[in-house]
Amino acid sequence: MMKNKSLVILSLALLCGGLKAQSELNKKVLFTVENDTVTAEEYMAVYNKNRDIGQEIDPKSPSEYLDLYLNFKLKVHEAKEMGKDTMPAFLREFRNYREQLTKPYLSDKDVTKELIREAYSRMKFDVRASHIMVGLPKNPTPEDTLAAYNKIMSLKKKIEDGALFEEVAQTNSDDTYSARKGGDLGYFTVFDMVYPFENAAYNTRIGKISDPVRSQFGYHIVKTTDKRDARGKVRVAHLMLIDNDKSTSQQKEDVKKKIDEIYAKLQAGEDFVTLVKQYSEDKTSVPQDGILEAFGINKMYPEFEDAAFALQDSGAYSEPIKTPVGWHIIMLVDHIGVPDFEEAEGQIRNKVERDARAQQSQVSVMKRIKQDYKFKEYPKAFNWVYQQVDESFMERGYQVPSKLNHADQTVFEFANFKYSVKDILNLVKERQSRYGRGGNLRSQVYKLIKDYQEEELLNYEKSRLSEKYADFRMLEREYYEGILLFDLTEEKVWRRAMTDTTGLEAFFANHREDYQWDTRYNVYLINAVDKKTAKKASKALEKGKSRMEVMKDLNIESKLNLNIDSATAELKELGDWAPLVEKKAEPGRTDLTEVHERYMQAVIISVEAPRNKELSEAKGRVISDYQSYLEKAWIEELRAKYTVKVNEDVLKEVISELE
Repeated sequence: MMKNKSLVILSLALLCGGLKAQSELNKKVLFTVENDTVTAEEYMAVYNKNRDIGQEIDPKSPSEYLDLYLNFKLKVHEAKEMGKDTMPAFLREFRNYREQLTKPYLSDKDVTKELIREAYSRMKFDVRASHIMVGLPKNPTPEDTLAAYNKIMSLKKKIEDGALFEEVAQTNSDDTYSARKGGDLGYFTVFDMVYPFENAAYNTRIGKISDPVRSQFGYHIVKTTDKRDARGKVRVAHLMLIDNDKSTSQQKEDVKKKIDEIYAKLQAGEDFVTLVKQYSEDKTSVPQDGILEAFGINKMYPEFEDAAFALQDSGAYSEPIKTPVGWHIIMLVDHIGVPDFEEAEGQIRNKVERDARAQQSQVSVMKRIKQDYKFKEYPKAFNWVYQQVDESFMERGYQVPSKLNHADQTVFEFANFKYSVKDILNLVKERQSRYGRGGNLRSQVYKLIKDYQEEELLNYEKSRLSEKYADFRMLEREYYEGILLFDLTEEKVWRRAMTDTTGLEAFFANHREDYQWDTRYNVYLINAVDKKTAKKASKALEKGKSRMEVMKDLNIESKLNLNIDSATAELKELGDWAPLVEKKAEPGRTDLTEVHERYMQAVIISVEAPRNKELSEAKGRVISDYQSYLEKAWIEELRAKYTVKVNEDVLKEVISELE
């Protein structure tokens, strides 16, 4: 079967991972594949990193694991010999992975810690706020920005002079959704809003309005109207019947009747979990007795959330609730407060690093990089650049003058690099299409230069990460080899097993006895409200009526009376009906049994004797087995093709160290 590339590369990275040497063996060579060397340090790091991962699944001793790692390195060597590491597609993909690896090294851990602490303190409260927004276009000019700022300031003054915030929001806010409600956004918590807006809401006293706040949407003034202890999260179970925009009018009517009948059963004292197992159409939650993952505010449909948080006592349940996906009856499992900081820290960190607040960390990192590489810029040289760029830049028609003034003067420098006036003017010509629209000439050229400075500084820092950090160097190698191995394994094993029809058929013919059907039963599976209904259904099916006809006849009074499935299956696939079918073992009606207060019976139409499967019936498993066969053959070929030498003395030291 074909593999998911990201998951496979990750597993390959784990296979060849390891961040620290565990002994003084250091650079001693453990083994070679031709001219490629693997040190004891590398191997021990690999083994230690994977020791815990594989301990419960398939534990390996150091010597056993060495065999796996030798196979891995043989494949990597083969990929290099074939030139896979020079292919444009590989180089492009590796660059993308490496870019992801650099991110943790380009953030300020101290700033990040402060942001995490701030976010956790805000998690303890839900805040309610209203706002008035003056929108900005996607790429605003300074004139657009100034006009929006002046407008928001005038609206703020209007409120300060006595106008009602709600009325000003209704008539002036560009957020038309909240404007209809006087600007009210309801309650929210940390990470629900963009960071500048969140700051204003949490930092403004109740009943007061903030100074103008700029976000990517425009300018806002925020009125904080309430702050309460956080609702935290709630864990509920639900019974759901599907009723969505694809449902017909008749289906909607039937579902409403069905949910009302189920609710009546609950009120009459029937067990919620039993009803979930009998009727709920949310197949993902039924195996968990209908229980959903705990959730907080603004994570579910509003109707569902309000009903869930309104429940006070464990075991209490709601009336039927309609959402866009269907009807629900919700039962409270428990309320969950704000977790301890240690429990929440990892999740908060992930959110902080994806959120706009991470820019504060990036600013700090840039400051450090500039200090590390002695960055310096020369304002006077900026002016020499401005003087030699005319308005044609704003129309994307700028050409560098043939005669330049101060061409060799440095505009900025760092490390051993200098960027001259001539360099920057050529850059202005090259990038004018990105910056030549909006704003004014001087501000756009200034922005171009500042963006370029940061780009060059970051690229230089990224280029030195392998040299500066041993753990980054190790991870970089892991992904490099992992991508190589994925591409080659896909070619040699996975894709071949999917497309080599002749080879697959030959493999199947040689291993046909490995693919067998046990006895299979062609059956109708009856699930009924009572014995009488089950017996009526089984008799009608034996007489040749279709299952849909039988259900229509017997579900007139209630849609819950009867359900019939059909199957051709082995016993192990029949679930609660398996004991009944096994006991009967021949065509006819089985015994009745009671499960979850429903009555179950099977009607066996025919019985198929055990037999060999055809290729079409076992293709998935055959392909998987063929892949394993190809993998083994490939390793044998590589072992014969390349010379592998293991330093037995070093191996003894490694084993002693690891055991």
